[in-house]
Amino acid sequence: MTTRERIQNEYAGLVESFANNVKGMAIEGIPAPLIPIAGRNYDKCAYKMAFVGMETKETKKSRNCQRFIEDPEKVIAEYEKWFNDSEMFKHGVKSAYWNFIKNFLDEFYNKTLKKTEIMTSFVWGNTNSIERYEITAKNNAVNRDVWEAVKKASKPFDNINHIIDAANPQIVFILYKSVEKEYFLAENNACMQKHAFTNDKGKKITFRYYYLRNRDTHVFVTHHPVWMKRSGNFQGYINALIDAIKAHNILPQYV
Repeated sequence: MTTRERIQNEYAGLVESFANNVKGMAIEGIPAPLIPIAGRNYDKCAYKMAFVGMETKETKKSRNCQRFIEDPEKVIAEYEKWFNDSEMFKHGVKSAYWNFIKNFLDEFYNKTLKKTEIMTSFVWGNTNSIERYEITAKNNAVNRDVWEAVKKASKPFDNINHIIDAANPQIVFILYKSVEKEYFLAENNACMQKHAFTNDKGKKITFRYYYLRNRDTHVFVTHHPVWMKRSGNFQGYINALIDAIKAHNILPQYV
């Protein structure tokens, strides 16, 4: 069974419950929840990693809640294609989030993979499957109470354990410092170590490292890449995270 199939199985019940809970509401202007996506090269990679962001600022009108509950498989497949075709890099789009992931993996793999291979080598998800009201729903004149009800119905998606159980990543990078701890600590026995230092260029670097003992999964919680870019410390975080992977002996075969 592929990771894509395992993700489908893991989330099938959650998708069905979500659809039942929001059915009949005026949800047309709310983006569909983001179900984690496994890149097409994920199963081929020796190192299994997941990158989890804060939320998706939706621009694709076809990925809306109404279409999702009517035909979730079709909407998920469309977004998988968007991801696997590296659409985030076409038309000159310059996203700090995607560029951080690309630059990190470039450095990690010592620039031995093509961009299309790199950007399909990991699992992608969000800590918030439904984005904030102000991002899209408000602009679409969605009633705030309706959005609140949809957000509440989406909460079961927002749990790292689903990604771990389906994709079995060795490392999960949560690129959102203010993530609720319940997202990744619920039901998990974890030890934590904080990394805080100033690099050789005088830039301060801070992130948290967790080891989820019961799942044998390593988790790094960092600032969002937008913040890293604004602080002028993009490369510093990339170097520090790779150094931490080596220091904690997370991937013994990785040199």
